Amino acid sequence: MKYKLLIFSLLFLIFAACQTEIEVDLPDYEPKLIVEGYIENGQRAYVMLTRSIPYFQGIDLEYIINNVLVLDADVTITSSDGETEKLSLMPYGESPFYFAYVSNMVGKENTTYDLEIKWAGKTYTSRTSISHTFELDSIGLDHSLETLADTSYTVRVLMTDDASEMNYYQFFIKIHGRKLHDNIWVTALPVAFDDATFNGQQFTYEVLRSNPSTFFMPKMDEEAQREYFRMTCRPGDTVYVKHCQMDYDSYQFWNTGGNEAAMGQNPFMNPAPIISNIHGDNVSGLWCGYAAKTDVLIYDEIVKPKR
Repeated sequence: MKYKLLIFSLLFLIFAACQTEIEVDLPDYEPKLIVEGYIENGQRAYVMLTRSIPYFQGIDLEYIINNVLVLDADVTITSSDGETEKLSLMPYGESPFYFAYVSNMVGKENTTYDLEIKWAGKTYTSRTSISHTFELDSIGLDHSLETLADTSYTVRVLMTDDASEMNYYQFFIKIHGRKLHDNIWVTALPVAFDDATFNGQQFTYEVLRSNPSTFFMPKMDEEAQREYFRMTCRPGDTVYVKHCQMDYDSYQFWNTGGNEAAMGQNPFMNPAPIISNIHGDNVSGLWCGYAAKTDVLIYDEIVKPKR
């Protein structure tokens, strides 16, 4: 037995002596300029500019102000009508960062808008269009998902696709309820979709609230978290639903970005590139024109589901 213990001890010492420390030299991180800009019919344009940060970088308010937000750029938009305006940096409620470059120019249907950003000695450009709005055939609360509680409903729309053109759709939702109050629009699932599989047909679409921003999410108890991440409507909710059309380049960004958000946590999947419509050196992001309309639903009583 003593010999066996001695052999095991010698083997342990041999393997321990063979261990080699490996040092990995990581390349210096070069931040990208990230552009997130929107113009919508009847609404002012706004553009948020930030810098990307390393994956393992700790984040606090001071770091965001000094290293993330870009507050010294020149941002200009020009419409196909010949109108040009330099945007002003100001507090803006639709921005997750509370600040954005905002225009006085209001978006119009069937109009193209060029974006130009000058920052740190470089110029970045993009182009987007606002096409035309469309009508829903109907919209209402629906309880066909049997796994939900009796008082929990989803928004269901019925719409007819225009067969004469290729369409790219996106839906957003805001819920103002007893315990939940969305300040900014929350995307639905899927984030964006085209009409390739139902061109010219009537179809239904379930608007599920998904992907609420967690960037500045305060500390919450378990009940508050369930409320914040819920996808459905409950009694007492006022529900705002925005339905939009966008151009192909904007759809490409949302489609690839939505896929990456859905699959990016899968360790067996390679990350897919997000297709940006911003042109320039070391930049990514979106300049998106929306042809949009908004409907309002009020869930003011408990609707008994049909059995």
